[in-house]
Amino acid sequence: MMAESFKLMVTDRELAYRVIAKKMKLSDRKVFDAAYNAELKVLEPRLEIKADAIQATLDEIARTDPRATKVSPQQLIDRRFLEEMEKDGTFDRLGLK
Repeated sequence: MMAESFKLMVTDRELAYRVIAKKMKLSDRKVFDAAYNAELKVLEPRLEIKADAIQATLDEIARTDPRATKVSPQQLIDRRFLEEMEKDGTFDRLGLK
């Protein structure tokens, strides 16, 4: 479902706008366009979870909660579903590289 949603988001900008506008009660198209363009540059088409992104989040949390220093990104990343989608061809079928 997530992969299909991503595919729709990148291939049907107007649908993405309508859904996001409704869910977030967003009426300013300029705000949507700016956020949409920024997100497209950093989103992972195959929904890969990057350890460095998790580490950056942990570092930020550690500023107010020292327990975050005791957690590694690898402890938080579970690739089972991504691996299943890779094996069953979901990403290839959707044209996500």
